[in-house]
Amino acid sequence: MCNGVNRNDRDIYFLYAETQLHAGAGSDLGVIDLPIQRERATKFPIIQGVKGALRSYATTKAQNCGVEDIFGSELGTQQDNNTTKPGCVAFSEAKILLFPVRNPERLFVWVTCPLALSRYLHAANDGDIEQDIMDEFALICSDNEALSSTDGQSLFLEEIKVNQKKYNKLGSVFEKLSCSAPIKLLEDRMKKDTVVVSDDLFSKIVETMTEVVPRIAIENGVAKKGSLWYEEYLPQDTVMYFVARTTNYGNKNHLDDLRKMIDGKLISIGGKETVGKGMAWVKCCRQEG
Repeated sequence: MCNGVNRNDRDIYFLYAETQLHAGAGSDLGVIDLPIQRERATKFPIIQGVKGALRSYATTKAQNCGVEDIFGSELGTQQDNNTTKPGCVAFSEAKILLFPVRNPERLFVWVTCPLALSRYLHAANDGDIEQDIMDEFALICSDNEALSSTDGQSLFLEEIKVNQKKYNKLGSVFEKLSCSAPIKLLEDRMKKDTVVVSDDLFSKIVETMTEVVPRIAIENGVAKKGSLWYEEYLPQDTVMYFVARTTNYGNKNHLDDLRKMIDGKLISIGGKETVGKGMAWVKCCRQEG
């Protein structure tokens, strides 16, 4: 089903947001007290610390079997010779790939851009149409009339109206991306309901269409005075990806062991797990075998 990369030195993993995700960047002086992490230049959302979240899951669920070989010694622990053990697998930060946006015809569609797609294709060593994507600057959408508004030429992304342009070569890309979905209904939708907009527009979308949630502390059954704050979240159904590659100490067997631990699993990533946030499905896009 998933026709992804199959390289000996690395695997690409999708993160599909089961709930809203908050990978905090610390406090901020703006309207949002606790914003999410972003790239400085593009404002694209990222998640740093993927390794820690995966290690926490593997330590609990894999009963520490092979965890230290893959992730290395835990902080503050040492071997008999007073040295720490390096990990056999290195992890990148998670980068944005698909972002859900409201659409009046399809409830919501996934939005991406040439830069996000080309980064993924390069990481996956699957860049056959990368240059073609980079050459396009208008909206690109899958061959699906249901995405169109009544005039047949424009598409609404929340209140933003954009002109659509069909680009049939993207069908194979969306087919590969659809394997990130945890259930078949979403997988089938993703093949049809994914659109590509310009890098600039995508940057504006991921900066302004995140979810901002007010929170307040309770003390003795009532709201604590002066305790209101606002947190930013990536919405449910966001898709990100990260790269797991072997270090000088590892080999393909370590990638295989990691895959057995986390592939197809629902893990906690970021913060706010106790309030029902931060859950994501992990899916390796390597073919079986």
